[in-house]
Amino acid sequence: MPLKVLDLTELATGKQVWIVGDIHGYYGLFQRLLELIGYSPDTHLIVTVGDMVDRGEDSPAVVRWFQENGYAVRGNHEDMWLEIRFWAEGLPYDDGGRLNPAWLQWTRKQSFVKNGMARTLRQFLESGMSANEWLDYFAELPYAIIIGDYLIVHAGVDPHRPFSEQTFQHLTWIRHGFVDYRGLIPPEARLGKRVVCGHCETFWFAEPGKPVIRPDRVHIDIGTANGLALAAFCLNTEEVVMVDAPGKNEVLGRLRPLSAI
Repeated sequence: MPLKVLDLTELATGKQVWIVGDIHGYYGLFQRLLELIGYSPDTHLIVTVGDMVDRGEDSPAVVRWFQENGYAVRGNHEDMWLEIRFWAEGLPYDDGGRLNPAWLQWTRKQSFVKNGMARTLRQFLESGMSANEWLDYFAELPYAIIIGDYLIVHAGVDPHRPFSEQTFQHLTWIRHGFVDYRGLIPPEARLGKRVVCGHCETFWFAEPGKPVIRPDRVHIDIGTANGLALAAFCLNTEEVVMVDAPGKNEVLGRLRPLSAI
């Protein structure tokens, strides 16, 4: 079955288009970023590369904002929630806020806590949003969004296969083979468009605290999940706007890039 791809080219006509990196539930940082770009629903189109949830202070508010005002592609964190729903064969909690016992084995896993999912589950329980609402929203997210000459995905593409042969694992999960690919990504792998993606925080392979902007791709996940900053890239002007997290300088002092691309 072909992967869901959403073309927003016509909708974006005449608007400022901003692609926001992985927000990871940091609703406060996201709101400050919207203020910096002068967001107005009449003049701006906001798209995120996914990973809207987990780690931050208010994942439900981030999800609600994009449900009502913006667009998102599916990130690997949205994908993890859907995978657990599949294996647990049900929703994490019912309409009365009671936890599904089938989810208990998942909530006890170290990865569930490490990825911020335990905190996220508590936030959704307390938000009053039904589990069906946000999980069904995740399930309907496209794996890619096209806007003119740009292809927005969460993680990247496999450089060694045409876009028609890409799988959801490539678009949502890929790191090695894409991030460390030498040279330009072949046009047939990216529909001849410039890729904008997140997923792999740029401090792992480039200068910490900076986006990576190349002719074939833009990496916009600065490292919100690790307390660095939230960034957005404007398709109209190639401007980058960043909002620093409170502990950014302390985090930068501990980071060293592994390799340059």
